[in-house]
Amino acid sequence: MESLGEPIINLNSDEGTLLIAGVSMMENTIDYYQDIKNQLAEYLLYKKTPITVIFELTYFNSSTAKQFIQLLSKLEDSEKEHKVVWKYPTSHSVMLDRGRELEILVDVPFEYVAI
Repeated sequence: MESLGEPIINLNSDEGTLLIAGVSMMENTIDYYQDIKNQLAEYLLYKKTPITVIFELTYFNSSTAKQFIQLLSKLEDSEKEHKVVWKYPTSHSVMLDRGRELEILVDVPFEYVAI
């Protein structure tokens, strides 16, 4: 269950997916996202399969965006073909734009899915 302002995060090593969903607006994003950044680094080191990072957010603040950039940057250094699936509410064009802003900053392919 997510706390107020904390997203659901689920790394599924067997399926090769990392889900980040909900709202991310906690104050200390560095500490909050450190564990998943470490888990992702370990996945990239030991797993032979690419990973798909699935974002399904309704809101995230600017300090969260910095953590997302750091997280996605880990995928750039790999020879595997990782990707991002950016799910956004159909009626929420701002979230689509936020995904496009992130895509510009990292060298990882994005797929956009309106939900």
